[in-house]
Amino acid sequence: MMDFQKAVHHASLTQLIHRHTGPLRIQKALYPEGPESCHAIIVHPPGGIAAGDLLQIAVSAKPGTHAVITTPGATKWYGSDSDLAACQKITMNLSGDLEWLPQESIVFNRARAESFIQIDLAPESRMIGWDGVVLGRKASGEQFESGGFSQTIALTFGLALQWEERLCLSGSDPAMKSLPGLGGDSALSTIWAVLREGDQWTQEAQNEIRSHCPEIAWSALSPRLIVGRHKGCGRQTQQSRLRAWGALRPMVMGKAALPLRIWAT
Repeated sequence: MMDFQKAVHHASLTQLIHRHTGPLRIQKALYPEGPESCHAIIVHPPGGIAAGDLLQIAVSAKPGTHAVITTPGATKWYGSDSDLAACQKITMNLSGDLEWLPQESIVFNRARAESFIQIDLAPESRMIGWDGVVLGRKASGEQFESGGFSQTIALTFGLALQWEERLCLSGSDPAMKSLPGLGGDSALSTIWAVLREGDQWTQEAQNEIRSHCPEIAWSALSPRLIVGRHKGCGRQTQQSRLRAWGALRPMVMGKAALPLRIWAT
């Protein structure tokens, strides 16, 4: 379990404060964009989540702060003959600004994986987030043929529900191959971006995002919230997430989208 928050000590500094129980670790705070923006990398030394594991991450951001959180590599959901599920629970309570940009999750064959992402934003907060899932390991010749993956993503404004998305797939699910489902693709991405209260996703802004990322299906779910969905192979969805971030970051955060150093290692 890991809890960490961003606390403002003065107007130009975002400071990382965290505590952990178990194997999760977070690298020291990095400031490649200056002291007002804290970059943090979550490290899970075991490298994956096995049957019966519970991984919990809680994030809070204080007013006036800005944080970028990522991971050094993919999260792995390991296969098992156990009936026990592996579970990951992520909660975010934001009064500041957050960019949640983890690497994708790879669901091995025979994995039983449950993922929960719960986000609550204050009126003054902004966010860009994404979640990527790869089912099976095609490069190793492994298909996702048995087991299951379920996920819930819920986003609220002051605890008022704005968006909830649920996914439940098994290796034998017809949706894995049907055209209305994944159509034989092995990877899917969900991307979301939230503006401050009072700002809104104009039609012009939506058109600009769609022109940068035409392969992603975008929906404006409220004046503040836009959500994109995409399916393909793992490499395709990864590149699409990066292009989407490149288009969204200047609009949402007013910052250029400079690739994070950890992504190049």
